[in-house]
Amino acid sequence: MRLHRLTLRDVKGVRERSVDFPDHGVVVVEGPNEVGKTTMIEAFDALLSFKASSRAAGVRALQPVDRDVGPFVEAELTIGGTRVRFAKRWLRQPATTLSVLGPRPEQLTGDVAQQRVDTLVRAHLDRTLWDALRLTQSGDGTVASLTTSTVLTEALDAAAGAHQHADGADALLQSVQAEYSTYFTPTGRPTGDYRAALAGHTEAQDAVAEAHRRVQEGAGLLARLAAARQRREEAEGALAVAAHQLGEAEEAGARAERVAAARAEAQERHEHARQLHVAAVAASTQRRRQVQECEALVAEVAAVEKDRDLAAEEAEALSTAYLRARERAEEAARVTEGTEALVESCRSRSQLLADADELARREELLDRVTRLVEEIAQARADVPSPAVEREAARRARSLHDTLSELLRQHDAESPVLHVEAGESGVAVQRAGGSERQWVRSSDEARVVLTHDTVVDLPDRTRLRIQLQDDSHARMARIVQLQEQLFDVLRESGATDVEELERSAEATEDARRSVLELTRDLQGALAGRGDDLAAQALGAGLVPGVLVEEVSEARRLLEEGLAALADGSDLPADGRAARAAVNEAVSRHRRAREEQGAAQVALDQARTAVARLTQRLDRAQGRIQVLAERVDDLRTRLERERAEQPDEDLAALVRQQAERVEAESARLRRAEEAMAVADVDGARARLASAREQHRRAVADREAALHELHTLAGQVEMTAGEGREELYDLAVAELQEAERLLVAVDRRARAARHLHSTLTRHRDAAHRTYVRPYTEALEELGRQVYGPGFGVTVDDQLGLASRTLDGATVGFAELSGGAKEQLGILARLAVARLVDPVQGVPVVIDDALGYSDPRRLRQMGEVLGAAGVTDGLQVILLTCTPERYSSIPEARTIRLTA
Repeated sequence: MRLHRLTLRDVKGVRERSVDFPDHGVVVVEGPNEVGKTTMIEAFDALLSFKASSRAAGVRALQPVDRDVGPFVEAELTIGGTRVRFAKRWLRQPATTLSVLGPRPEQLTGDVAQQRVDTLVRAHLDRTLWDALRLTQSGDGTVASLTTSTVLTEALDAAAGAHQHADGADALLQSVQAEYSTYFTPTGRPTGDYRAALAGHTEAQDAVAEAHRRVQEGAGLLARLAAARQRREEAEGALAVAAHQLGEAEEAGARAERVAAARAEAQERHEHARQLHVAAVAASTQRRRQVQECEALVAEVAAVEKDRDLAAEEAEALSTAYLRARERAEEAARVTEGTEALVESCRSRSQLLADADELARREELLDRVTRLVEEIAQARADVPSPAVEREAARRARSLHDTLSELLRQHDAESPVLHVEAGESGVAVQRAGGSERQWVRSSDEARVVLTHDTVVDLPDRTRLRIQLQDDSHARMARIVQLQEQLFDVLRESGATDVEELERSAEATEDARRSVLELTRDLQGALAGRGDDLAAQALGAGLVPGVLVEEVSEARRLLEEGLAALADGSDLPADGRAARAAVNEAVSRHRRAREEQGAAQVALDQARTAVARLTQRLDRAQGRIQVLAERVDDLRTRLERERAEQPDEDLAALVRQQAERVEAESARLRRAEEAMAVADVDGARARLASAREQHRRAVADREAALHELHTLAGQVEMTAGEGREELYDLAVAELQEAERLLVAVDRRARAARHLHSTLTRHRDAAHRTYVRPYTEALEELGRQVYGPGFGVTVDDQLGLASRTLDGATVGFAELSGGAKEQLGILARLAVARLVDPVQGVPVVIDDALGYSDPRRLRQMGEVLGAAGVTDGLQVILLTCTPERYSSIPEARTIRLTA
């Protein structure tokens, strides 16, 4: 197959494009990313794969995202010796057209056209080969499996000289494969009738096993029924024994519980007596504590009253000192306030002087900027129009000097013609010139022959003088230089080189002046931001912010002068103003220090007075609280003694102690009786007897339930006829074994024949490895040198690469090496197949990881494949520099 032309309209991002491909050789289709290089090949695949009525995902992907139109693809190609033009439109008004261009022209449309193309593709396009000889952008160089390619198989068969594919061999292998497929899956598992026979035999075996299990299950039920009757009898005997033991344990437990109840009663009486004794002791202790607390409170009241009297004497002495400290603090505050007003007044006058200085600086800056802006405007106006660059003057001077030297040389090397005119005179005219030089009768003239010259002699005689070739070349160079010099002078508006140089010098001087003034302006506005200088330079005006700053400074100064409260004059200068401020600040600082000292003394006196006041208040409050507590405590003690005197309370304590002793003796006797009765042991024996009786009752109930259940199951299985069902299952198993033996014999024969033919086919494939390997190594040595070798597996895939004795697996190679080997493998395959049956080699944006030397060597191999081997190689790329070393490569540039 050969691709001649491909036209796309409204396909993805391509509105309309038509590309012509040469029939053989290398063509580089280059363009920026997303211009539609890969889209062309995808569209060609869709043209061959999808009908016009298809709405498959691959078709919908071709539609532009920004237009509701149907994608259109047309290809002109030669397939099987027939040149056709095939076109389709999808999605919107689907259409299919086919033009057979030769050898017998035809025009077909619709399904008829599709069927005709499908017939050509099935007969002459090897899909395996077409897919394998393409290297996509995302590919790593791996070549798809080639063992199913009929075209390559025939080529390798011929190259190997093995002639493994005799006529009808493929058909025989397909027939055997079909027969093998009726019995086995591709992975060798049984299928079809063979699988059904195996399944039927397995099911029959399972049925026999199940029937046998059911027969054995019936026999087991009878044995279990007898065992259940025996267990029921044993459970009833065990229940009678457990009932007798439970009665004895209940009688012993009742006796033990009576002893335990007597011990519990004694324990309760003893605890009650102990609590009464504890309460009596607590009441006696509380009475003693109340008496002691009342005595302690009376002593504390006396101590607090003594401390209060001492604090009152100290407070009277401190009050006089506090009043003197407050007077000194008030006087210091008045002095400080006066000095502070003096400082503020001095600072105001100093600030007025600073405002005046600031106004002078701003007015000076405004005047300087105004002058610079005017000078810059004048300097810009002084720049000649048009401006002449120094480079133009240099170029004009160079052309002028070269032309002068060349004219001098031409005049010196040109021949001289001496003319002596006769009676009629002679006319001399240079070739190409409009002026003629007339030499009158009896005159002589000297003519330098810088051009071809014609001399008209009398009697219509004409003398032609032609210069040598080197003179013509020199004259042509002179004319060229004259034209270039004229163009330079004309562009600059000058009449000669000297005027041009003067204009260039004037331009340079004016621009230098502008640059110097610009720097002065930027220096004057330094620190004010680049925007202010740019505004003055761009608009050619004084920035309004400078004028506003001068006005603001003048306003502040006027307001300050008007605000002088006392009307006094300003200091003579800034130094005097600063001295006055410093003196006022010193006086204010001393006044503040004196005020601080007075305030500290006042604070100390105030703190001492407050501390004594708090001491007096706390003492008085404490005396009052303690007095109230003493009264309350005495009142409560008198009331309690009236209710129960101290002697009665002591007698009650002795009485309750005697009762506790009596109850303790009674409790000891009850505990001794409980130990003799072994209450805990009786309780444990009763619980054990009850548990044994419960278990005996449960065992008897379980035995009865199992007996009834098994009796029902035996009665049900007796009417199922399990022995007859077992005999039928055995007969069905024998029939299934007979059918399986017959099918298994045929399946084994098909598998043996299939494995034999497959083994021979694999042996034939192994013979293909040699010519394919030789072709690949021949190309590889042109790139890597004589030490290059490859290992190809039975599926014609690249297994490893050997370079100068070092072998590396294909998967471990770098990305650049994989790409290079992938391209060489595709070229080797394309060289082996018949050019008529072959397909184009398409490489999409590869060799991006190759170094410059390998790029050059790969370019030579690609060029030889296109020129020498007659292959059609299509390279798609956005960086055409990669393929610049390919000889005789044709370049097609795509634009958006």
